[in-house]
Amino acid sequence: MPGAGDITVLIVDDDPVVTAALHAQVNRVSGFKVVGIAHTGQVALAAAHRFAPRLVLLDLHLPDLPGLEVAHRLRRPDQPPTDVIVISGHKESAAVRAAMQRGALYYLVKPTRAGILEQTLLRYAATVEQLGSDGRFVEQQEIDRIFRSLHLDASPRAKSISAATEQTVLDGLAAVEDDLSAHELAEAIGVSRATARRYLEHLVERGQVEARLRYGPTGRPQHRYWVR
Repeated sequence: MPGAGDITVLIVDDDPVVTAALHAQVNRVSGFKVVGIAHTGQVALAAAHRFAPRLVLLDLHLPDLPGLEVAHRLRRPDQPPTDVIVISGHKESAAVRAAMQRGALYYLVKPTRAGILEQTLLRYAATVEQLGSDGRFVEQQEIDRIFRSLHLDASPRAKSISAATEQTVLDGLAAVEDDLSAHELAEAIGVSRATARRYLEHLVERGQVEARLRYGPTGRPQHRYWVR
């Protein structure tokens, strides 16, 4: 049974080997719980209505209905609201575009490595948390950051880079209106200066953070960072 804070997941794929692998991968990611598996489109729609999953991992090739038709029907008023991430062997641009038009949040190409799926799920969880459900207003800068976080390139992080610390660094930068130095950020979020600098440079390389040099009256120029 899923915990109170778990993101519930429905896996839809006609290959039992694939669904078994995805089931194991998803349940290994903290905060996610598989509540159903469907091998056909009709079963998927029924399972979505029954379990009301927060997220559906959807294959495009199903024996009875096209996966895109399933994605379309999942958005009908009589279905509980759910998000869709497509996992498909189709690499054609037309398939990707059609999935986006049907409301898919992301598109993963089979075979999907466990690390890539985990990163995608963690980014999705961070996005859900940032948006929340309290009806609060968000500024354009925060909206831009949320979309960048969700659709960030899924290249593997270095082993020394933690997703949780990375998000803490981003949140620390976003919490101020001005730019920060690595030293200032380190004091704000409670990490060492070296750690703050390493994560900041990592985020600059990924295009999420911008940096510039500030020249003072004396001493060495200082690197300043801010969220793009």
